[in-house]
Amino acid sequence: MTNVKQIFVVGSSRSGTTMMGRILSNHSDIFTFKELHFFGTIWSNNSNQDLNRQEQIDLLSRLLCIQENGLFNQQNISVFNEKAIVFLAHKNICNPLSIYELFLSAISNENKSTTSCEQTPKNMYYLNEILAFFPQAKVINMVRDQRDVLLSQKNKWKRRFLGASKIPLSEAIRSYINYHPILTSKVWNSSLEHTAKYFDNERVKIVKFEELLAKSESVVKDICNFLAIEFHPQMLNVSVVGSSTEQDNKDSFLIDSSKIEKWKKGGLNSAEIYLSQLTSHKMMSKFSYYLEKFQLPPLLSVFYIITFPVKLGLAFLLNIKRMGNMVEVINKRFF
Repeated sequence: MTNVKQIFVVGSSRSGTTMMGRILSNHSDIFTFKELHFFGTIWSNNSNQDLNRQEQIDLLSRLLCIQENGLFNQQNISVFNEKAIVFLAHKNICNPLSIYELFLSAISNENKSTTSCEQTPKNMYYLNEILAFFPQAKVINMVRDQRDVLLSQKNKWKRRFLGASKIPLSEAIRSYINYHPILTSKVWNSSLEHTAKYFDNERVKIVKFEELLAKSESVVKDICNFLAIEFHPQMLNVSVVGSSTEQDNKDSFLIDSSKIEKWKKGGLNSAEIYLSQLTSHKMMSKFSYYLEKFQLPPLLSVFYIITFPVKLGLAFLLNIKRMGNMVEVINKRFF
């Protein structure tokens, strides 16, 4: 098996991580995985004990299932046991992280690629672990204006009806209930606080989504230099898929600069904008996002403040199965 280098694309959800994954997947040397959600959901710092042979097969089969069928369809994991056994043959690896590395390498090799690209956004909360375990890994950290993230999160539940029909109805409902301007803003703020810790790390490159859209060729060339790979023009041919407000169009290939400051064109009320800025003004300023001025707080802000504890409780209940180690997830995201 050929040694494989790793790229991790991370960032707050709806910040352009999927687009970046698609750009990189257009390079002949890179294989981009689906969102695997290994860190924090499958693995945590408290679950790093050695696995017996059956546990190794189960873990590898689960990763194979997610890659083949997606995160929302893990009912038939045992179907992948035979392939997992082949991957593990003649290998004495018991650590979950080592099995994860084996999976990335094996699938990349299958696809004749020398570099794996993992694009799970929340991996940003595990950059210490990633950089320590994968000494060759490079990280691309996507950053986007919080108000555009807010608008995208607000409409995320609509993805099921805009081309992503494989998303279960329960997941669309979860996305709908998850949205609240204060909660979404706090998560964005937390992600940017983590991002700021890596400003001076030579293995982490921070890319603003707005700059990628406005100057796509020069930004992607700069990313290629960072990754020590050759730029290919076809990397910019990205299908229009994944929008929370527009129908998927796999036949259209466009990095669309009109998505910059889309929140200004409608979709957010004044209270949502006010609360997002109130929650995250320091981080917004740090990343050079200007703030709208308000003479007085919009009246609707009172409604969002009153409903915040209810929304927080519902979001907690709906996401509990996806949290893995609950204490670790809450600690990493909010403390």
